[in-house]
Amino acid sequence: MTVKNVIQQIEKMFGRQPEQHMYQLINDALDDIASNKRNYTVSATTDLEIKKRWYELGDNVIDVVKVEILDTNDRYVVIPKLADPHKLLREDTDESEDSLT
Repeated sequence: MTVKNVIQQIEKMFGRQPEQHMYQLINDALDDIASNKRNYTVSATTDLEIKKRWYELGDNVIDVVKVEILDTNDRYVVIPKLADPHKLLREDTDESEDSLT
């Protein structure tokens, strides 16, 4: 949908409006959409499976901020690798024979 289409639909519903007013309304709407998109976060939970190392993420996932695991003491523990992604663990591949995947 283009700006021209939006203006035509508004003029059809509410009659002719000043051009500057129309652009101001469109800019306000775009600012509102942008702020909602930047600040929109969702929390999700999943059950861990025995000997499963990698889990699929949905197509709607853009960024993973943190991952926590509920331990046996009912405390959430942050996974260290994801807490600091710049420090990758050595030999962290699935190529070894004792891999959990």
